[in-house]
Amino acid sequence: MVDFLATPFLWVIATIVLYGIAYWGYAKWIDRNVWRSDAKRTTPAHMYMDGVEYFPTSRYVLWGYQFKSVAALGPILGPFIGITYGWLPALLWIIGGNFFIGWLQDYGAMMLSVRKEGRSFGPITHEFTGARGRTNLLAFVLFYLIIISATFIALIASFWNAFPGTFVATIGILLAGVLCGQLLYRFKVNVFAVTGIGLALVVISIYLGVAVPVSLPWGAWNLPVWAFICAVILYAAAVLPTPMFVQPTNYLAFYPAYAAIILILVGALMTPFWPIQIGSFVIGPGAPISVQMPAGPFWVDPQGILGPIWPILFVAIACGAISGWHSLVSSSSSSKQLDIETDALPVGGGAMLSEGLLALASLIAYMVLAPSFFAGRTNVAAWVAGAVVLTSPFLGNLTTAVLTTFFGLVLIIYALTVQALVTRFFRLVAGETWAEGRFRVFGNKHVSTVVGLGVPWGFAVSGSWWALWLYFGGANQLLAGLAIMLITIHLARTRAPTRYSLIPGVFMIVTTLAALVWQTWTFLYSVWLYTQNDSSWVLRNVRGPIQTDKTYILVAVGINAVFVLVGVVLFAVGVSMAIRLFRSYRASVAEGRIRAPAAADGGELEK
Repeated sequence: MVDFLATPFLWVIATIVLYGIAYWGYAKWIDRNVWRSDAKRTTPAHMYMDGVEYFPTSRYVLWGYQFKSVAALGPILGPFIGITYGWLPALLWIIGGNFFIGWLQDYGAMMLSVRKEGRSFGPITHEFTGARGRTNLLAFVLFYLIIISATFIALIASFWNAFPGTFVATIGILLAGVLCGQLLYRFKVNVFAVTGIGLALVVISIYLGVAVPVSLPWGAWNLPVWAFICAVILYAAAVLPTPMFVQPTNYLAFYPAYAAIILILVGALMTPFWPIQIGSFVIGPGAPISVQMPAGPFWVDPQGILGPIWPILFVAIACGAISGWHSLVSSSSSSKQLDIETDALPVGGGAMLSEGLLALASLIAYMVLAPSFFAGRTNVAAWVAGAVVLTSPFLGNLTTAVLTTFFGLVLIIYALTVQALVTRFFRLVAGETWAEGRFRVFGNKHVSTVVGLGVPWGFAVSGSWWALWLYFGGANQLLAGLAIMLITIHLARTRAPTRYSLIPGVFMIVTTLAALVWQTWTFLYSVWLYTQNDSSWVLRNVRGPIQTDKTYILVAVGINAVFVLVGVVLFAVGVSMAIRLFRSYRASVAEGRIRAPAAADGGELEK
């Protein structure tokens, strides 16, 4: 008899069903009763159509753009850390976070921008909290973008180093994307033909990657070199015109990235049924693929590295449950391309729930691995191993080398394509922040791009990846909480129901500020221990030669001290911004009490 409970099968089914209820039940109710989206209402894409930023786009195309712009390493490596507390708490957060908060933020940020005529969060924050509030938000966003860039550059370098077949394959996909862009926009070739050519080049790139593996010979210095190569690619992505590089490469990367999700979920659904016998042929492993990791829950990290389940779990698993980066994409880009208001739910909410499936697939890939894969939290390649375990039974004709290269490449393109947008966004925010004044040189696109990559490169080659990840998660989730508060203020001003966003917003802000305090304290405690002749904590927070060569011990102490400073700044700016938003919310509620009732669209409430 098949033992479904011992395999991931039921958990995949349960999560998909709950996500379906979230979209067709809760989300549609919010759309109908809180925001009251109206297909006849003119969107900014039609109001200000310029063919550059503002242009109406098919909901299907815009969904793909939204998904690929928000889905990165968050839903892949977040569960790698989150499973520290057992797979069950991680799964519950992936389901509950997305059900009640994640899609609500992505969709709400898009609707807020649409209702504000396509304005992004900078001008909206200025309207709600004044000039200081806007400056406060931009400062926080710049810090946040540096941290996320450091994290992604560090991980891309680690993946190239761990999977020698992926570098040539990555370059092949980037060149294929550039070629597709030229065919599409310069030579006006049919999009289906371009897609076919592009996918053929993707397959060739993977073949070449397997045939021509690239390994660097400098040992501990390999990662800084890989990180530098990554920064050079990102510089080109940030300064070249969007149709030449970023857009076609992101479009082409969508196919292998989404194919990986489908393959892993199919593999997870097949786990109870192996081996399959057809006549005299037996397919797959000799026994069902069972869950290897403990369900938990563990209230603290059993390895003594990360800290308590609250607040760490809720910042470790960011994208896939909720992510502040998504609010920037929704409000700054996708909202300007929305054809009709009713498309906001399938584009914003639908893409977020789809990203939840990526988080689910990733967690399943970790669940089928032995606990030894997670010792020390340094094996960032574990996702690839789990994906190969799940998919190799039904992709048997593909060798492990091909599957390893494919899934390793998927990791990189998830990170590289979104990081290209992050670098570009940093350049735009820097240009807005330092457009005038004596520091206007930092508003120059080349200078700001070099700064936006140089500083993260320094963090990437010196800090341990999980330390960077938790700072990234804390800043990312705090940004989500702030975004939800902006949404709530708008709802309060229009006398629409606010409890559905206010409660998640307060939870996220309190949780993420607590996580930043914990992380900052961890680095401060590490420095204090060093003064007591214990350098173990200082060294575990760094990596590369700084960790292994004792002559760099003072550098390690200095890096820990810098991380303390980063944590203090993020916490201080976050608290300041949260106070301003709560004050604005309270004033909006008070103002709303003396005005005639209205809905979020400014009209009358539905009877």
